[in-house]
Amino acid sequence: MSSLSSSVSKFILIASAASVSTINAQPISNDLFQAEQWGLQANNTSTCAERPEVDSSNSTVTYTCDSITDPSVSDVDINAPEGWAAYSPALNLSQQEVVIALIDTGIDYTHPDLAAKIWMNPGEATGVDVNNNGVDDGCEDNIDGDNNGYLNDCHGVNTLVNRVHSNGALNPAAGDPIDDTVGHGTNMAGVMIAQANNLSSQYHGGIVGVAGWEPNIKIATCKAGQMETDVFPYIPNVAIPAAKEKAITECTRYFYNLKQAGINVVVINSSGGMSQHINVHNLMYPLVATPYLLNTPEMYMLIDLLESAGIMVVASAGNNSWSIDQVTHERAYFPASFTNKNVISVAGINNQGELWSGSSYGRWSVDLAAPGQDILSTVPTVPFFDASNSDFIVTHGTSQSAAYVSGAVALIRANASTSHLDAAAVRRLLLSSGKPLPALADKTVSGSMLRLADNNGSGALTCNDQIFRRRQSPAANSMIALPGEVIKLEVESYNCAEISTESQINVTVSPGNSLISLYDNGQGDDETAADGVYSGSWTVPYGEFEYLLSGNFDTVKGSIDELLIQASLIEDNTDNTDWIGKWWPSIYRSGFYGNNYRYATNKDPEKIFTWSPTVQQAGYYRVYARWPDSNNFATNALFRIHAQSDVDGSTVITESAQDQTSAGDQWNNLGLYWFSAGTKTIQLSNLHADGTVVADAIQLVPEQTP
Repeated sequence: MSSLSSSVSKFILIASAASVSTINAQPISNDLFQAEQWGLQANNTSTCAERPEVDSSNSTVTYTCDSITDPSVSDVDINAPEGWAAYSPALNLSQQEVVIALIDTGIDYTHPDLAAKIWMNPGEATGVDVNNNGVDDGCEDNIDGDNNGYLNDCHGVNTLVNRVHSNGALNPAAGDPIDDTVGHGTNMAGVMIAQANNLSSQYHGGIVGVAGWEPNIKIATCKAGQMETDVFPYIPNVAIPAAKEKAITECTRYFYNLKQAGINVVVINSSGGMSQHINVHNLMYPLVATPYLLNTPEMYMLIDLLESAGIMVVASAGNNSWSIDQVTHERAYFPASFTNKNVISVAGINNQGELWSGSSYGRWSVDLAAPGQDILSTVPTVPFFDASNSDFIVTHGTSQSAAYVSGAVALIRANASTSHLDAAAVRRLLLSSGKPLPALADKTVSGSMLRLADNNGSGALTCNDQIFRRRQSPAANSMIALPGEVIKLEVESYNCAEISTESQINVTVSPGNSLISLYDNGQGDDETAADGVYSGSWTVPYGEFEYLLSGNFDTVKGSIDELLIQASLIEDNTDNTDWIGKWWPSIYRSGFYGNNYRYATNKDPEKIFTWSPTVQQAGYYRVYARWPDSNNFATNALFRIHAQSDVDGSTVITESAQDQTSAGDQWNNLGLYWFSAGTKTIQLSNLHADGTVVADAIQLVPEQTP
């Protein structure tokens, strides 16, 4: 990012009220700040890096950017104008408007760029404003018009307050989701649905949201987040915006009930979430208090309920700069880490097409990316800024990225040719239709960023013959699986929103060239027929150190997918080791395993290196060791294997002298032993050695009972 010594001014003439054009005829809006929204359309230009300052003192309205971003890379955007041009509203849209549900800090529903896009509850609103105060009479009559237990919930609800007073009366504050303290929800709403083309003699037009052109896409909100000071139990009084699980579950039930009552809620935007620890500038990783954690039984149940109701959940991947793949469960970020097919997890990118530095990611758990750095959007006018000033701000985060995708989902569900798609089909479409970015291939499931339309068959609204095929289980490219273990394989295979038409997908196992066939027929290992997920299983056989499973074509990488199965226990000279005496690390001799090896001289006293592998299942294991060889190494390096008797479990110590002047860079057989379950001991000693002794790596390979 480059700062300028002088301000950069841009301007637009305030004209008389302009008529709103249709999406197809006028994809470029007259909103003042659209040129600053690189995520909609990037044109190798710089955009405001800070909140633009508006000057409307003259007939020509101008705004000033005190600093600007680096110029964007061309075409790193969602192709919004092309998407708006491709969009055609569904026939019944005016009778069944599409509703985005926002769980956040509320919305400033009076904001001039949002007011026309705010959902009005038909069970509360009357369409009458007798006193001409700009508020529907049904929204201020102190009557629970729809009998849902919330008073005057015209635009949504507020779960931060009690729904009912102690005297049994309904609390009017629970029916008012105004965003008046934090601003995060208002910011998300602008990205999603800020009204397009609303330049007038009274208003400069502001920005345009992803779904801002369609008047029949509205947003409802549930106010669940606020500044909290008890998020970190061991760092008290640190205020951050957060939402408690109790407030979020109440929001979720509210939107589910709206859907059941006939409101066309198609997506819940969750531009937030929580993990067990938070990354604070890579300096500390404080524990999060239990009330804020979202991987609870109630949340799992509610996500299942939303899936059954066909409501999508678009969730930010988080701003922790780490992987949320559940290798380390404490880093899993919910709701993004829920695995339901109605959940879309979103990472953030910058205007260079790279992963934003603050974005979390995950090859197996984050579906796609969307713009997330230097995003201009709305904030509440009061109390942040004077109403006469610019109520907009530039921010960063995967929250904004999720909002881009939620806006796109709303367009998909309002578009004539895609309005029929259910939640799983919309997910398939998003995975198949994005713009591939090299930086995302190993950071997301799809390897792509959100794209509304394109001229090459990609884009959510113009998708045609775009194949997505990628393995999703096991969630690793290499793993340990001992003989007898069953490996379940799953490959997702889609063509735009449709499932693949292949009868089966074959995977080859080598050595041996045997085949594993994966099916999408709802039988055997396949849980659901015709969902585009091909499933099969393979039992790891005895006899080899490792196996390579390959054959499925990974469309993201453009190459054959490979899964390496290590059918043994390997301990290098780093973890799960200890030693007595000096064992020097070295990489001088080639042929070692891992990053280095360690060596001890043959001088007294005795020096002992110990490996401590963990055996999960009792049985026979063949023990191997390896080393780089050299003429000055010992011909009698002494290994001690601490095994057990297969009769009574007593310890049996066996010594094996190995010649380390030869047989380097290979696994050397130390014999077959029976081990009980638990942590084992294998040692290497320099006792009586005639040269340098080398500790590199050991391997335990299960064998069938002899």
